[in-house]
Amino acid sequence: MRVLCCDTSNRTCCAGIYDEGKELSYELSLEKRTHSETFMPLVMRVFRECGLNPVDMDALAVTTGPGSFTGIRIGLSAVKGMALATGLNVIPVSSLKALALSVENVTAKPSDTIIVPCFDARNDRVFASAIDDATGDSLVEDNAYFNEDFIELLKAVPGASDKQILVVGDGAETIRKALFFSHRVEYAPGAVILPKGIMKASSGIEAVNGAAVKASYCAVSRAERYHN
Repeated sequence: MRVLCCDTSNRTCCAGIYDEGKELSYELSLEKRTHSETFMPLVMRVFRECGLNPVDMDALAVTTGPGSFTGIRIGLSAVKGMALATGLNVIPVSSLKALALSVENVTAKPSDTIIVPCFDARNDRVFASAIDDATGDSLVEDNAYFNEDFIELLKAVPGASDKQILVVGDGAETIRKALFFSHRVEYAPGAVILPKGIMKASSGIEAVNGAAVKASYCAVSRAERYHN
């Protein structure tokens, strides 16, 4: 199955094409321009690199959040547009799960590691989750948390204090402020979502009509807060 994997949920954006799990082409953008300017040109370069077109895909995978509200909307709108034009279905992927699966753990055995993917949500808040590195199971669900509240949930995970905690993503420094057990913690604040992480995270998720795919903000927007 050929899949286009896309992410615009945070400060970077990326796209990659996979055929039965094999990477054909990909690109990661670190540009500071808005994703509305960079994303679709990036996608078309990825297609050109492997000599394929959107109609050659079997499905489209896209991160649905949490993360940047504007970034998520840009990616979803673009992918839904491609889905409508090509008749393809869409695989919705958690941006936190994609981040966790973009990282290569070289510091401990997967069975001895909990990965904490996190994005900075400002004011000592993070979009975060906790994932068993060996099984991929969710130990703390995707949500927006104050850092101390998240740490309490992490503490409650059976055996967490005996495992290595690998904190990845630009929310790592916010987590660092509150993490109480520091003897087996590694921080990778520069980790970002890669297409391979989206591809891995899409495994087992049903592709659905693009119209059914919704953003997973895990928080209300500033406009909604002011309105209320």
